[in-house]
Amino acid sequence: MTSSLVPFSTICALMVCAFLPAQIQAQKMFGLPASAMHDHAVCAAQGCDGLVGIPEDHFLFVPPPATYRSSAATINVTYNNFPSDAQAAFQYAVNIWAGLIDSDVDIDVTATWASLGDNILGSASPSTVHRNFTGAPNLDVYYPSALANQLANDDLDTDDADITCNFGSDVNWYLGLDGNVPPGAYDFVTVVLHELCHGLGFIGSATVAGNTGFIGQSGSPFVYDTFVNDNNTGGSILDLNSGSGAMADALTGNGLVWSGPGGLAASVSPPGIYAPADWEPGASFSHLREDMYLTGDANALMTPNLNTGEAIHNPGPIVMGMFNDMGWGVQGCAISAALAGAQLDCNPETNTYSQQLILIYDNAPAGLINVNGSLFTISGSPQTISLNNLPADGQPVDVDIYFTGDPSCNFSQQAVFTAPDPCSGGTCTLTSYALGDQSACNSIDGTYSQSVTLVFQYSAGAGDVTVNGQVFPVANDQANVTLTGLVADGEAVDMLITFTDDNDCAFAVFDAWTAPSPCPCSISLDIDNVSACAFTTGTYELDLVLQLTNPPATGLLNIGGNLFESPAASGNYTATISDLTANGEAQSIGAFFTNLPTCNSPESATTWTAPESCSCPSDLDGDGIIGVSDTLEILANFGCVGSDCLGDIDGDTIVGVSDILQLLSVFGSSC
Repeated sequence: MTSSLVPFSTICALMVCAFLPAQIQAQKMFGLPASAMHDHAVCAAQGCDGLVGIPEDHFLFVPPPATYRSSAATINVTYNNFPSDAQAAFQYAVNIWAGLIDSDVDIDVTATWASLGDNILGSASPSTVHRNFTGAPNLDVYYPSALANQLANDDLDTDDADITCNFGSDVNWYLGLDGNVPPGAYDFVTVVLHELCHGLGFIGSATVAGNTGFIGQSGSPFVYDTFVNDNNTGGSILDLNSGSGAMADALTGNGLVWSGPGGLAASVSPPGIYAPADWEPGASFSHLREDMYLTGDANALMTPNLNTGEAIHNPGPIVMGMFNDMGWGVQGCAISAALAGAQLDCNPETNTYSQQLILIYDNAPAGLINVNGSLFTISGSPQTISLNNLPADGQPVDVDIYFTGDPSCNFSQQAVFTAPDPCSGGTCTLTSYALGDQSACNSIDGTYSQSVTLVFQYSAGAGDVTVNGQVFPVANDQANVTLTGLVADGEAVDMLITFTDDNDCAFAVFDAWTAPSPCPCSISLDIDNVSACAFTTGTYELDLVLQLTNPPATGLLNIGGNLFESPAASGNYTATISDLTANGEAQSIGAFFTNLPTCNSPESATTWTAPESCSCPSDLDGDGIIGVSDTLEILANFGCVGSDCLGDIDGDTIVGVSDILQLLSVFGSSC
């Protein structure tokens, strides 16, 4: 069977993307200005509102989430007086949040660049809060604008932005995106993430004036308030009377904790809410405890202070759990945390141990959950699993998790737990091996790849496995090996297996598999047809038949300077070369692969003679005589503009007077 080659330029021209605008209608419902209802308004009057900068370098970096959940939100930002480099860093932080929360309603943010006062890095709040709207999970509870819109699936206030935030124009900012903050500078991405978190809902309505504490507005609490408990009294903060000394004692008693199941599942102990003995407007109640989540902690973003040099580009599992409690429902799959549980002691017979992990996730797909290569049935979040037969080597252990039903829903975290020290071990044994896929020979370099699954007994503590010089990790006494760059020579292959940390643990498997045969590439070109000369252009076409053997999998096929997509397999193919000049002379053509120039057909191997020149631009009707019908053709196209206009004899892309004069000068001639 012969196939036709398609010119590369034609394929590129078919790649077209279309974008369609979306329209959303909304109405305002039950909305009140948020600034009238929480302590940030009081704090603003005192000049203390916002995240406080601590001029003491702490060079620790919490990287952004390794992956975002499969659904997302659209966050639009209106900038006031923002420099362009600050806008770029702001957008980076916006993209992180947009990949962590989900909303079908756009979230609008107004960000202002202005002087905020000594050590104040930024401030933010919801522009409005809403209660008793359609879709509200609870009656008589205020929800910040962006969250209320998400729950209502409607824009409840089309007149105002959902979040209003401010950032210090006179701060020594680091505007980079990599968390590599220089001495004495504050990381701008961290501050934007922090302030947007407040605007999205990490904010309560409590305040203290003198010896009296208050919470709520018009008899209704914020949704954040409903999940705060007081360990000193043993109940919800809302069990206490607003406008009382008891409320003030609770708000300044260092005993406030989060009680929602999502926040609790993300921490080994109830998340601590910042409640120092002296009420701090703008900091107390609406932050996590500074002394529980120190610099560098995965949950440190929402503490009230930020050090110079400190960069936190991840809200952390506690904040995401709290957001889930407040109603930021997750429509897409998400894995938010992996927490270390109980660890069994090292087994001296095998030098292995077992480790429990507590996994927190949302909307798990069908299938299984894969943790460091081990598969587990999905039972519901939070889920406790046990990793067994881990090597006792005293080293920190990273965790990689994904769902088999949706591998894009994954999670990675370094040093989740530390293995116990070695306690001797048993005898290392190769229990079995199973061959996997073998790739075809790669004609570019004559190599192939081979997959093998190795199963050991008592390999824990022996380190990584080395197979024929290539190193692979071992998990639960199993190594999934893919050897690459092997020589395709058709010969039997031996497998030499050693371990990086135990020279005595070594094995040889003879004639484990057979390599594919060598795969030299070749091209042969034959002339199929040489067309007649076209009078209107003076050109002709050349039809070729190509015989290809083992074409490379990548790159293009160059035939006489014309590029074609490289065929995927050996076989016969046709190709047409157009717009060749008819001059009656001997011609030749060659071919080669751009990614494998040594695979070629030399130009001298394929020859032909071009048809004699027949160019007669004035013979528009192609009858071989320049006459009246040609004149009528020009008049019919007079004024045509473009490269394809019939009658453009002089080639200036316009059919005009000069073309008529040129035709008349040869009128009556034969071509």
